[in-house]
This record gives sequence, structure tokens and C-alpha cells, in this order.
Amino acid sequence: RRLFGLVEKLAVTETPVLLLGETGTGKDGLARALHLRSARRKAPFVIVDCGAIAPQLVESELFGHARGAFSGAVTDRPGAFLEAEGGTLFLDEVGELPLELQPRLLRALEARQVKRLGEDRPRSVDVRVIAATHRALNAEVQAGRFRPDLYFRLAVAALRVPPLRERREDIPLLVRALLVQLGRESFELSSELITRLSSYDWPGNVRELRNVVARAVVSDEVSLEHVLNPAPPGTPVPSRPPVSSPLEVPFKEAKERLVDNFTREYLTALQQKHGGNVTQMARASGLARTYLHDLLARHGLRGTDS
Repeated sequence: RRLFGLVEKLAVTETPVLLLGETGTGKDGLARALHLRSARRKAPFVIVDCGAIAPQLVESELFGHARGAFSGAVTDRPGAFLEAEGGTLFLDEVGELPLELQPRLLRALEARQVKRLGEDRPRSVDVRVIAATHRALNAEVQAGRFRPDLYFRLAVAALRVPPLRERREDIPLLVRALLVQLGRESFELSSELITRLSSYDWPGNVRELRNVVARAVVSDEVSLEHVLNPAPPGTPVPSRPPVSSPLEVPFKEAKERLVDNFTREYLTALQQKHGGNVTQMARASGLARTYLHDLLARHGLRGTDS
């Protein structure tokens, strides 16, 4: 309720908003809500997933390019800033933005102008920027991987979106809403299953809940045992099943699964090698200790500071 109250207040302003939270918590939904409740609601809402674009293409995706600006640029491209003119630009996973491009984004935000690749004349833009990330950006700043001036520019208002395990009372309401989205509003889940859903920790948050509900309407409850039986506290979160074909799920979800599995395996090996000593693990991995603590907690692992 506090979060929604802040969203209502911020929606009618031009304040830049940074949404912080784990993957799958619904940051994109909140960004869209901010747009739809703003004076810009009739203008475009443009999404750029900074983590799903090849680094060499990010600049063109954001600022556009002129025909012939580089090899393969056979047509003009306006870029996300110009496409969002008068509306809202949502920079999803902004923490993945390459460090060398961050000054260019900062200049665009401060000057409210962009210059397409291959052009000398800057163009004025009128957009509101909302950003989101699953990373602890303050730790990324301390580690030198994110510019502090850009962080403060984006985080004028920073909202933490809580993970599903911190708001279990929302689960029955979310289940009903998801059934409506699936066109199965008349489908009934047993009270026992709802109780079991509410006792699970949901490492994949609302996105994982959506997948489970979708499978529940076509499967029996027994087939969901591996999802609905929570592990004892302190047990590492099991890896998600591998994607047999990248085309079976959207690109972003397939990428997240691979990254999550790699991160969990890396952290587990790092933990075993250094006996869980966070200081040694941070030194060996090159990660900031605060960010490493965050990663360990997110994947159900523990470390010590001694």
C-alpha cells in the first residue's frame, strides 16, 4: 500500500523514478502504471531492455542513427528517445548499461537533447525517464561499474519493489488476477494449493507464480510438487530447469535463466573454495562485498565476514 501510494503521488510529477527489486517482481508493471496515471498517458510508452541489447548496438537503440552511420545502417533509425517524444522512456535493467555509454545517457538526460549517430545536429527531446534494475546500484557505484552522477540523476525517487516472499498475503489476489489474464477466471484452485503457494519462497517472484498458475490450469497438482514444496531454510535455491530450446520462452526469460544458473554455480564454487569468507570471496571475484552479500542472499547462500 505504501508503494502504491508513492506511485500515485509520483505519477503526476515529472520526477525521474528508479525502481529497484529482484527479477520478476513487476517493475515493468509499475513503470507502465506511472505512465498511465501521468499527463503523458496518451503519448508513447517506450521500453528499452538494456540487458538484452548487444553492447555495440545500445547507442543506436537509445539515440538512433542516420543512414550510412556505420556498416549495416541502411536506413535512418530514430532511437528510443525520439520514439518516446512527449511520453515515457522506460530503461529496464539500466544497471547493465556499458560504463562507456553512461556519460552519453547522462548528457541526454541533463541537456534534454540527443544526437543520432552520423549526425552533428542535436535534437531536443521531451521525455520522462523511468529506470529499473535488479542490481544494487549503490554497490555498483562503489565498485566503479556505474557512474555516481548518472545514479543520482536516475534515482531522484527510488522505489524498492518487494519480493513476493515479503508479501505472501498478496498471493491469493495475484492468483485470481493471473487466472483472469489467462481467460480462466472460473478456474478454482483448492484452498490447500493456495496455502502451499503462500508458503513457497518464490525466487522467481511474480513471473514464476504466473508460470505455475498457467501450468496449474492444464496439469494436476502432483506435477507441481517440485515447485510447491519449499526447501528448508538455508538450503540453496535449486537451479531452474534448463531451456531445451531458446525459442520455447521469450528471449529475456531464457537469458535470465542462464544468467541465474551461472551466477548460482559460480557463487557455490566460490563459497566452497573460500569457506564462505565473504572478504576473500569478494577479493577473488572482484565484486563489492555489499553486492556479493546481496547475490548470496538472493540465491539462498550464506557467507561469513570473519
